[in-house]
Amino acid sequence: MNLHLGYILKKMCEMVGANYDEIDFKKQSWFTLYKWNANKESEFKEWFVNYLMENKDARFELMEFPTTRINIIKKLIDEFIFNYGWTTDD
Repeated sequence: MNLHLGYILKKMCEMVGANYDEIDFKKQSWFTLYKWNANKESEFKEWFVNYLMENKDARFELMEFPTTRINIIKKLIDEFIFNYGWTTDD
């Protein structure tokens, strides 16, 4: 797993009290193992935006066309959460 993706997934796990080392991220539907509420998801999004804005290496690892344009970063994060975010319990 790439360095920055691993760091982001660790943060996701931390947000729900999951043990990163016990999750098999290669397993289909791993992201259904835990739930978070809309507040936790929003907090994660804010953290993720800041992480990408401040970390050039992360942008180059995760983005096809790295940029600091906030609207592009937010769209990437929304897509990431849609595909890999925990299930929302609200």
